Amino acid sequence: MTQPAFERTGWSRFDIRKPAQENVESDLRVAGIPIETMDVSSLLTSFHAFRRLSEYDGEYRLYAGTLEQCLMEKALEHYISLILINPKPGMTGVDVGSCKSVLPILARRVYEVRYFEQDLAYPAGLNGDRIGSSADAIPLPDTSVDFMTLHCTFEHFENDADVGFIKECARLLKQGGMTVILPLYLNASHCNVTGETNADQLNLIGWDTNADHYCVVPEWHNRFGRHYSPHAFMQRVYKPAVACGLRLRLIKICKWDAVHLDLWLRWALVIER
Repeated sequence: MTQPAFERTGWSRFDIRKPAQENVESDLRVAGIPIETMDVSSLLTSFHAFRRLSEYDGEYRLYAGTLEQCLMEKALEHYISLILINPKPGMTGVDVGSCKSVLPILARRVYEVRYFEQDLAYPAGLNGDRIGSSADAIPLPDTSVDFMTLHCTFEHFENDADVGFIKECARLLKQGGMTVILPLYLNASHCNVTGETNADQLNLIGWDTNADHYCVVPEWHNRFGRHYSPHAFMQRVYKPAVACGLRLRLIKICKWDAVHLDLWLRWALVIER
């Protein structure tokens, strides 16, 4: 596509406040998508015990930022994933877009699972428990994976890699297997965002051809992100998943502010085979 018209409007196109997200929920229900809820406030005791696990006390404390809510956000994402998956010893998982996540280390120790770490930035191919690949072409055998996790990852998939990853879920997951994506970023409008300001680099990014808005937010310091409108979610995620024979569970995260007032987590997506 030709270079889109970029906006310099900060985060004004992205609204995670309660009224805006209630409108998103309403549009999704009208489209026929069932929505579950998860009340974080009912999980506080076990979450805080989880947060005290040793993996969160090292250098990872500063991975997502120096503010306390940054660590709380990541720990809560990991905690909810593990609740949904309920891993058992001997299971095989893949942490997609793993980067420096401590979750595979924690889960190997606590749950005795095999947990691959996949990332586009890793050396290409399978190297021990590390996989260097695009998320839409993971070099593992068909039906070899019990679960996959994506934390602040899915929104970074450029071009049609999000659609391609849905197809990988259908190929890789065992019968009864599960993929957990959170946060899933849902918004009133379909937006692409970047922290890149260099014109040459902007030309290299794989933009969606039909996004409503293309936003440059320099302080974000990431190459690409996507926030789905209800319509874009239907076209890019829900319908491709159904076509592959997958079941989707869309979960609204409620009372997340019981953990911290400044979290971004509003939605989780579970993909089941």
